[in-house]
Amino acid sequence: MPDSSTPSPAAPVAPGTPAKAVVPPTIDPKAAPAKTEAVKSAPLAEETWDVQIDGKPVKKTRKEILEAYQLRELSDKKRSEAEKTLGDANKFFQAFKADPIKAMKAMGLDFDSMSTQYLAKKAEEAMLDPKERELQKARQEAETYKKWVEEQKALQEKTKKEAEISASRQAIHKEIIDAIEAEASNLGLPVDEELVIAVAQKMILQDMKQKPLNAKEALPKAYESQQKFLKGIASKMDGEALVKWLGPEVAMKIRKHDLQQLKAKRQVVAPQARVETPKDAPSKAPRPMTWSEFKATKLDTIK
Repeated sequence: MPDSSTPSPAAPVAPGTPAKAVVPPTIDPKAAPAKTEAVKSAPLAEETWDVQIDGKPVKKTRKEILEAYQLRELSDKKRSEAEKTLGDANKFFQAFKADPIKAMKAMGLDFDSMSTQYLAKKAEEAMLDPKERELQKARQEAETYKKWVEEQKALQEKTKKEAEISASRQAIHKEIIDAIEAEASNLGLPVDEELVIAVAQKMILQDMKQKPLNAKEALPKAYESQQKFLKGIASKMDGEALVKWLGPEVAMKIRKHDLQQLKAKRQVVAPQARVETPKDAPSKAPRPMTWSEFKATKLDTIK
């Protein structure tokens, strides 16, 4: 008896007969879904092949072999291009050596005009008086020497100017560092290259506008500008953003400073609050009289 779950093969349809609509099988929604077990596949080890390198077998993966093959193909291509270029150059040199006139014409050069000019120049030189020839040679040598002297002079001036600029920069740099170290106790600023650059910029800007400033005069202006800039940014941040911006080390320094200030205030105030005057110690100021004492000693004695 055939299984009812197995669909029967479709019967042949005669030509011209309209096809019947195929009704899909109904699925019971209450039926329990089929259980599938997840199969965990173990990671497969990458396959390797033995490759001969310098006569020794070395294991290489498929990826490594493909990369080596691609690199070999690229190097072979570059070598073929270089060999072709070198071969073309050798062919041109041999052709130029065999027939230079033909090679020059092939390059688009007017050999007739060039040879005419060359021969005319050689003929002109040959017809010159030996004294005139020597004079022209001396002039050329003098011109070459004059050009060399001018180049050497320009090089010396350039070297001297660069040395002066370098010495001036070093002097200004030292002046700025000395000014920062002199004001370290007042401003609390470390010797930092960014601060040195800021002071130098103030000096340059002032020099472009009016009387130039020295390092001691430019330092407060640079400090004020940096302080204004940092305050403007910090005033718009909350505590968490400030800690993130400044970093935990800087935030710890601020907390440590606040604790030290608080401890110093407590050490000054606390001893005065805990001072107790002994009972038998002489009082420095007279005790104020009560109303009853004042009445008995003053008012009641008046007649």
